Amino acid sequence: MGANRFDMTAGGCAVSSLGVPYSHQLSGATLVHPYVGIGLQLDIDLLIRVMLDMPKREDRWTCVVAAGDLDGPVGDAFARLVGLVANPDDADMLAPHYEAELYYRLLQSPMGDTLRQLGPRDERFRQLKAAADWLAANHSEPVSIPELAASAGMSVTSFHRHFKAVTGFSPLAFQRHMRLHEARRLLAAGSANVSRVAYLVGYLSPSQFSREYKGMFGNAPVADLQR
Repeated sequence: MGANRFDMTAGGCAVSSLGVPYSHQLSGATLVHPYVGIGLQLDIDLLIRVMLDMPKREDRWTCVVAAGDLDGPVGDAFARLVGLVANPDDADMLAPHYEAELYYRLLQSPMGDTLRQLGPRDERFRQLKAAADWLAANHSEPVSIPELAASAGMSVTSFHRHFKAVTGFSPLAFQRHMRLHEARRLLAAGSANVSRVAYLVGYLSPSQFSREYKGMFGNAPVADLQR
């Protein structure tokens, strides 16, 4: 994820306070021992309410993603929440409490610093998150870095430095990764030819698109489309 690499084993987990592009590779999964993953979209309002009810801790500037082990109190809380899938009659009453407990345990864990960036006190992070959200939602559009930096209330130099510190990408690299991930999704769907996909995600040159796509994923886009 950006400049960060995480080697994770069974029982590992990761949290992110910002949606950033990433790639992953699985090793060791078989038909007998398949890979199973669970994702949970965090409720930011609930997370902040839990955070405000906890004793204050010194905020630390950290990356937007952190990894850890899903064991101990965090794993127990997560298991209780997921276990409600088998007990839907209990879900309405217990799910909000189990989810709040999970957030509490996550905030107490080594991954807590990453999640605390979503709190109301970190104005700079919220500005960077807004910029990243705009780039993600408008990945096919031309971008003016000076205008984006101004919207975040920063100089271009400061914006570049802080954006890369939290995401692992420069702003333009972040947008490029978003474009290429979306292109890969479109090719996997088989819904368009390579040139059409290149234009859809914001490239003006299909040859540049093919070159950057292969540099990122290792295969030419036409090979992924055919596959």
